[in-house]
Amino acid sequence: MKSILEVVHECDNFPYYEPWHTDDCNRELESLWLFFLPDDPQPHGFLLDSIVQRMPWTSDFRLITTPYKEVHLIKQDLDDWKEACQKAIDDLLDLTREKKVFPGLGKKRDEQFPIFWVPRRNAKKSTWPNMLDNTVAGGVARGEMPFECLVREAGEEAALSEELVRRDTVAVGTVTWFNISDEKAGGELGLMNPGMLYVYDLEVGEDVVFKPVDNDVQSFHLLGVDEVKEAMRNGEFKPSCATVMIDFL
Repeated sequence: MKSILEVVHECDNFPYYEPWHTDDCNRELESLWLFFLPDDPQPHGFLLDSIVQRMPWTSDFRLITTPYKEVHLIKQDLDDWKEACQKAIDDLLDLTREKKVFPGLGKKRDEQFPIFWVPRRNAKKSTWPNMLDNTVAGGVARGEMPFECLVREAGEEAALSEELVRRDTVAVGTVTWFNISDEKAGGELGLMNPGMLYVYDLEVGEDVVFKPVDNDVQSFHLLGVDEVKEAMRNGEFKPSCATVMIDFL
């Protein structure tokens, strides 16, 4: 029977660079290409030989084979060289898609437009009134599976069809916390509240509009990444919901 540490190691199995693991780490790195950004001595990723060989590298990148196999993104001689680096990455990925090098690579997405449907809680709710919330959320009833709870709440809170939710929703893990309640939570102060959220992502088209159905939601707003970050920093989100957004971002 495996120990708990062995079970963890099955997942977290890349060797850490520690004094007693240097040989293991170096041996693993010998088979990989290290990816470097300008002006940073630390690698920002690892690439397999098969990926490097198939990638249609542009003149924005330099490949080195000794003493280690390395891919360097070349620093551009421009005022905004960071933006130039981002463009170099985008151009490489566009070329990769155009040549269909990796069939599994999805289409290009521009997330500068609003991508989050964010509800504002009813101002009359006893807990966290008037704060921004998860798009759809609710307590899992006794005997109910988390996904079935999501399907139910999606219809009750946002008028989403059961067919859409069952077909397109993707489970993406959980978020856990241990919170001490304050005056914004409603109820008694200082309560210890351990919690866990089952998190799902749902991509919808422009034709899908989220609409309040019950009294829990005051309104839905379509927000961009920067707007969500600003709202979080301003304390507009219910705390547990902010952690879900952070996990996504």
